[in-house]
Amino acid sequence: MNSVIQARIRTAVSAGEFGKALTLWETHAEQVADEIRAGTCSAADLAQVREMVEWTRGVAICTRAHAQRRIHAQLTKLHAAAVYGRPPR
Repeated sequence: MNSVIQARIRTAVSAGEFGKALTLWETHAEQVADEIRAGTCSAADLAQVREMVEWTRGVAICTRAHAQRRIHAQLTKLHAAAVYGRPPR
């Protein structure tokens, strides 16, 4: 299993660079598929990939939730500004 690419994925996801992480994940998925076809991918390797997928998913969900909260807060301010005729802060 390629631990270098897994570390790069973790770094990209942690930094919020999801486009870069997606590209790395695509490369990693191809490598894992090659190992599976070659019969060199162990159950432990697959478990490690699963853990990475779950971790990435969790971070992405949290990041999305925070972004939605910020958007909602801004929309609330804009609504209040429109109702009361004041510019938002």
